Order: sequence, then C-alpha cells, then structure tokens
Amino acid sequence: MSSFKSISSKEANKLIENCSELVIIDVRRFSEYKSGRIPNAINIPVEELEWEIEDLKENIDKPILVYCKAGHKSALACQILEEEGFNNLYNLGQGILGYDGKIV
Repeated sequence: MSSFKSISSKEANKLIENCSELVIIDVRRFSEYKSGRIPNAINIPVEELEWEIEDLKENIDKPILVYCKAGHKSALACQILEEEGFNNLYNLGQGILGYDGKIV
C-alpha cells in the first residue's frame, strides 16, 4: 500500500502557495522540462531517479511534489522515493497536462 497522495491541480497550487519547504520534482525528460515547468521545479527524469536518491536525502523530511506529463511516471517516482524512506510525497495526479497553475 502506498502512502503518497495523488492530488489535483487545485491542491497542488495550495501546497505550492502555503509550503515554503516544498521540493518540486519534474520527472520528465530534460527537453520536456525546458519547454515548460512549474516554477522552482528541479528536473530528475524518472529513469535517473535511483542515481539521484542520495542527493535528495537531504530533503527526506520535507514535502515533495512530483509531476510528469500525465501522472503515471510521477506515481512510479513516488513509489521509488517511498522505498527509499521518503514519506511526505504528493503526486500531481493529472500531470502537467492537467495543471492550471503558473508554468515557466
């Protein structure tokens, strides 16, 4: 049973506005990330996530919002992070395609 929560665009916007410690991870390919992303998101493609876990561990107790194009790869990324001990995880359920907040 997973402990990460899939959230809507509206819930993601509230989290972004109200949580100063929020870490935002875009797990799409770099070319997709460059074409438009949520402000302050860091890019770690899901295929590279396992190699970046150690660097992310400094954020293990912070809330983390993970997103991709449509919500599937980000759910996988949340599972990977969960297995590594992260437990304050949020998946943008419809991905950036369903996100109605600010994109840069």
